[in-house]
Amino acid sequence: MSSEQIDESYKRLLDKFYGDLPRVEGSGEWFSIPNPVLRYEGDKTTFINFKQVCELFRREPSHVMKFLVKHLATAGFVDPEGKLVLQGHFSEPQLRELLGRYVEFYVKCPTCGRPDTRLVKKLRIVYMVCEACGAEAPIKVKS
Repeated sequence: MSSEQIDESYKRLLDKFYGDLPRVEGSGEWFSIPNPVLRYEGDKTTFINFKQVCELFRREPSHVMKFLVKHLATAGFVDPEGKLVLQGHFSEPQLRELLGRYVEFYVKCPTCGRPDTRLVKKLRIVYMVCEACGAEAPIKVKS
């Protein structure tokens, strides 16, 4: 068999292979940050859908809470129903912006940008592991 015949045979196989692949419809972007649902009681802000937001991010509520409390310079706790109670009055745009920063730092893969990640602790270092592309990167402390 000559090299031209091998090249042509290889091209036919590639065309058949690519023809059999499923077509991707849409952008594949299923992830969007939900708007925080807030309730105000005196000098406290209750983040009603906090548990659902954490489930969407696939992160522990305590991790998300620590980020928010630190950046809002306030105190807070997660009640038994999964709502975040913050000391002080905070607006929906303010919390939405912080959730966006959290997603950029701790949810989206730094390699492919997909939100399909999980945090894994190895020894004393926390890594972000992407289930979409397989990348693994240590988490840097952000402020």
